[in-house]
Amino acid sequence: MSMPPPATPPPAYGPPGAPPMYGPPPAAKPHTWKPMLAGILLIIAAIDGMSFWGTLAFAGAALSGMLGSLGGMFQTIFLICGAIAIIFGIIAILGGIMAIRRKMWGLALVGSILGLFFLGWAGFEASLMSFIALILLAISRSEF
Repeated sequence: MSMPPPATPPPAYGPPGAPPMYGPPPAAKPHTWKPMLAGILLIIAAIDGMSFWGTLAFAGAALSGMLGSLGGMFQTIFLICGAIAIIFGIIAILGGIMAIRRKMWGLALVGSILGLFFLGWAGFEASLMSFIALILLAISRSEF
């Protein structure tokens, strides 16, 4: 009478690539309101600045009809400034989204720096909101 072969014992190691756990798990990053507020301010400033410069760029076309050859120069200047502000606004909106998600601190910081060049409907309120967002992002670097 022969006996069946013994069952193979289960492997004595963990899944591949899993490091052994020594001590408690790493502490979670702190979550405060600063990046969230910075992201919201940055998005509002970007929308404010983009709407102002977009309207001004389109108004430059009407201005060229009223002023003749001098209006063509203003139309070109307003169109170039409007295009640059819209590109800066897109980057600022992306930075605001990244600040809210607490990802890519560098992009959020670049968005708030580019937001400093905005003019809004009431003057410099878009620049002021971007400056406040810049300060909040610089303070909350450790949360990203």
